[in-house]
Amino acid sequence: SSGINAEYGGDGPGFDKSCWFDVKFTLGLDFPNLPYLMDGDVKLTQTVSILHYLSAKTGLYPKSSNPADISRYDMIDHVIIDFFFVGIRLCYSPPDAFAANKAAVIERGKDFMKQFSSALGDNKYFAGDDITGTDFLMFEAIDMFVKLDSAFIEQDNLKKYMERIRELPQLQKYFTSPDSTHNWALNNKHASFR
Repeated sequence: SSGINAEYGGDGPGFDKSCWFDVKFTLGLDFPNLPYLMDGDVKLTQTVSILHYLSAKTGLYPKSSNPADISRYDMIDHVIIDFFFVGIRLCYSPPDAFAANKAAVIERGKDFMKQFSSALGDNKYFAGDDITGTDFLMFEAIDMFVKLDSAFIEQDNLKKYMERIRELPQLQKYFTSPDSTHNWALNNKHASFR
C-alpha cells in the first residue's frame, strides 16, 4: 500500500530505485534490505525478524518457552511468507500473465489454506488461546487472497479465525475508518493488481 495518500487516486510521486539504493548502505544495517526497522539501537531487516521483535516488544510473542512450540510458530511465519509471495508474484506480473495465471495461483493458495486449516485446528489462534504477531501476518496474507477472490476461504475454522481477528476491539477503527490504511491499494502502481 502507498504511504502517501488514503485516497490513492493517482500515480503518486515519481519515485525511482535511487531513493533506496542511494541510502541502502549508509543506514548501518547489517543486511540492508526492505523492509527495515530502526528502534533506538536496534536495526533490523527481514519481515519475520521485524515481526518477532515487535511481537516480543508488544507482548504478542508466543507465551510458551518450549523450544518446539517456538520453532513451530517460527515455521508458520516462514510458510506464511512463502504463501504471501505466491500472491505477490501474481500481483506484480504483467496484465496478460495476471489474467492467465490468476486461477492457478488461487488454487495454489488454497493448497496452503488446507495446511493452515490443519495447523489451526480447533484453536482460536495459531498459538492456542493467545494471539501473536503470527496471527496478524496470517490475517494480512489471507486477506490479500480474499481481495483476489472473495470466495477464497473454504475452511470454516479459517473463516471464523478471520472474523475473530476482524472483531478484535483494538482493530475496529482500523477496519471501519475510511481513512484507514486497510482501504489503501495493496500494491504500488507497478502492480497489475493493486
